[in-house]
Amino acid sequence: MNNKKMAALAIAVFLLLGITPVYAQIAGTWAGTGEGWCPFPVPYPNEYMKPWQNWKGSIPNTQNVFSGEWYDGDGNQGTFKSEILFVTEEEAYAGGDWYWIDNRFDPPVYRWMGPFSMKFKYPPYGRIHCYGEWQGHIPSGIYSGTMKGRKVD
Repeated sequence: MNNKKMAALAIAVFLLLGITPVYAQIAGTWAGTGEGWCPFPVPYPNEYMKPWQNWKGSIPNTQNVFSGEWYDGDGNQGTFKSEILFVTEEEAYAGGDWYWIDNRFDPPVYRWMGPFSMKFKYPPYGRIHCYGEWQGHIPSGIYSGTMKGRKVD
């Protein structure tokens, strides 16, 4: 193989290897913490919950959804699910809904609480991380909080 063909092949391989990790980095398990509080959407023994205080979610290899569960220190828990709305070379953006699980019922009732968004950052030479915001749309008003995390596998 002559030098020109070798150089062209080397450049093609380099570009392929350089681009592949960008899109592969978003798939996997993400986990983190959050801040904020909101009242329960229905009468409940406790006054408020701290949604997203601890959370864990995943993005499949198809990179089309981000879903998982959240927990707070008082035993409250819920779920979340979103679509991956766009992916670029260094970030991805997800938007969806989160729910509180009302365990007083059998089977438990999943109560819609509001929207959330998450931005996933994966710079070429930086720390892979994410951050986002949630809102609680309940009869007493609109509450909000933040969350942050990192890829754990």
